[in-house]
Formats: sequence, structure tokens, C-alpha cells
Amino acid sequence: MSSSCSPSPSPALAADMPAGLPGWAVAALIAAVAGIGTEAFAVAPLLIDIARDFDMAATDAAFAISAYGLAVAVSAPLFGLFAGHLPRRRLIAAGMVIATIAGIVAATAQSFGMLLAARMLSGLACGAVLPTIYAYVGDMVPFAARGRVMGRVMFGWAITMVTGVPLAGIAAEHLGWRGTLTAAALIILVLAVAVLRLPQPPARNAAGPATGSGPDAAGFLARLRHAVTRPGVAALLATNLANMVSFYGIYAYVGTALRNLEGSGAAAAGAIVLWYGVGLAGSTLNARLVDRVGKDRALTVALAVLAVDMVAMSQSLGRPVAFEATLILWGLAQGTVVTALNTLATERAGTARGLVMALMSAVTYLGISTGTAVLGLVMAAHGFAAVGLAAATISLAGVAAARISARQGRIGG
Repeated sequence: MSSSCSPSPSPALAADMPAGLPGWAVAALIAAVAGIGTEAFAVAPLLIDIARDFDMAATDAAFAISAYGLAVAVSAPLFGLFAGHLPRRRLIAAGMVIATIAGIVAATAQSFGMLLAARMLSGLACGAVLPTIYAYVGDMVPFAARGRVMGRVMFGWAITMVTGVPLAGIAAEHLGWRGTLTAAALIILVLAVAVLRLPQPPARNAAGPATGSGPDAAGFLARLRHAVTRPGVAALLATNLANMVSFYGIYAYVGTALRNLEGSGAAAAGAIVLWYGVGLAGSTLNARLVDRVGKDRALTVALAVLAVDMVAMSQSLGRPVAFEATLILWGLAQGTVVTALNTLATERAGTARGLVMALMSAVTYLGISTGTAVLGLVMAAHGFAAVGLAAATISLAGVAAARISARQGRIGG
């Protein structure tokens, strides 16, 4: 019995929902997530190279990450409002084309200000793409099997970490950071073509949230209030925020910490996430366990494991075997958290699924921006060990929020 007691779709709705997605469609969604993820995450191991090009400190260059995250945080809920009646396939593809343009502009930037603007445009595109992909999975797959399919789609993040980011680090040593960003952008453009061939969702789900009036301020506030007051949704958003602040606070600076310790290049920093990606792949390929164990239970246990692992990671830097083991565990736990979070959100959102998934992405990238900025100050003042301790504390706050969401979900169900 799942620990999530949210109601399953009504019989009429379930009848309209296919038993699953064709294998090629799942593969297209995996590739789309991987492409967007690589463009977003590849900047972290390139920070020192970007900083050198623009004659600034690496922690200042990290504002390129914060700018991206803030843009997603702003754009995702707006897309959830104004694009609710657009076909999800077209919205995903259009966002990927915009991401391609933004990536090329970033690669040719002649000033750091221009790079920041391009990264913000990339973030706007991501705000359209990722929440729409997750909502599309919610449209197409019944809740009982959704954890398994969502986990497969999340395998795109494993590809990002196992191949995308490490290859970006290697490419940077041969093509420079500019050539690397250009290559990532062109790959996204190719993947957009496959997205346009995705199956059409059921008509009653394709329109998005049905609550509220038209796309004006009053209508938006009504829909927003409906979305966040559904049982367990606000606490789930808080859980997501805590998870992403802690995750990206570690991710943004672990490569820099290793490069400073060993004097290595971008390839070594990129290879760090290879081990993380191995763990992430394991969690997403076995995501059916989230359905079996219970989505709420899996979420809280994985968040607690992350807290312990983040401290261990920050203390084991410089001891390769122990450090790599913590990276693998990091991927296993984080993959479980993300799969469970998004699966629970698609169910607890009800008719507000499109907007809630947009809010989830907004909170995700607000967390990325906050984690990068705040824990960057910790990194500068106290070092990477202090970053690990701070991230662990924030992850434990996520455990508390997840338990509140589970309790409210049971009551609301």
C-alpha cells in the first residue's frame, strides 16, 4: 500500500488515460530532459574558465547560474498560467528552440553582462520545457504506474550527469567553454524535432488547470490560490525548495573545491558528476520501487540520507574512494527525491496539474539561485566543509516539510 493516500483519478478520467507511453516517446522525453539539463548544469565545471575569460572570481562567475535559476523561477508559473491551453508538445519544442538561440548567444558573449542575459533567456526557455514535460507525463500515465514512468523520464538527468556534464568538461579543454556551450545548444535543436512527434494527451487534460478566469491578474491569483491550497501542495513546494537549495549549494562548488585542491582542469571537475550520475541512473532505472515502497515514505527517507551524505562528502574531499562513494549515494538519494516529489505533485495537484508543475519548476530554480548565492558566501568565508554542513541542515528541514505534506495529503484524500 502506497504511503501516498491522494485519490486516484476518477474512473472516467482513468478511462481516457493510456496505460503508458510508447517506448520511443519515453526516449524522446528522456533526451529532452538530458539536453536541457546539460545546458543548465554544464556551466558549473566551467566557472573557472568563464571567470578567467572575464577577469573575475569564480564565485562571481557563479551569478551566471543564479541568473538562469531566477529566470526559471519567474517564467515557469507564468507559462503555467498563460500557456495552459497550448498543446504541451509544441510548448516543449518551442522552449527548446529558444534554449538553442540563448545557448549560441551565451557562447558568443563579449561581456559578462551579455552572458548573464543569455543565461536568463535560457532559463525562460527551461521554464517552459521541464514543467510541461512532467505535466505531460501526468496527463498520459495513471498514478499507479506514474512513479515508474516518471523515473524513466528522470533518467535524462542521469544522462546529463553521466555523459553530458563530464563531456562538457572534456570538450572545454579542447573547444573552450564557448565551443562547449555552442555544441550543447545545437544538440537541443535536434532533439526538439523528436518532441513534435509525441502522442497527443487526452483532451480533458491537455488544457491544463480549469480553475479561475482568463489570463488576467485576478484569474492568475485565483488559480494560484487554488493550486497552492490543495492538500499537501504548499508543503511539497517547501520540500522541493529545501532539497534544491541544499543540492545546488553542493553541486555548484564541489568542482571548484576539487580544482582548487588538486589544481586540475575542467575535465576533472566535470568527471565528479560521473559518479553522481551512476547513482542517479540506479535510482531512476529502479523507480518502480518508489511505487512499491510508497512515494511519501521514499521521499522522507531519501532526504534524510542526503543530509548524512552531504556531510560525509564535504569531509571526504581529497580521499578518492570515499569521496566517489558519497557521490554515488548522492545520486541514488537525489534521484529518489526528485522522482517521488514530481510524482506526488502531479497527483496532489488535481485539475491544477499544469500550474503546480510550473510552480515546482519555479521553486526548483529559485532553490538553485538561492543555494548558489547563499552557500557561495559560506564557501568564500568558511570553505567547502561548511557548505556540506549547511546543505545537510537544509535537507533535514525538507524532511519536516515532506512529513507535513504526507499528513495533509492523507487528510485531504
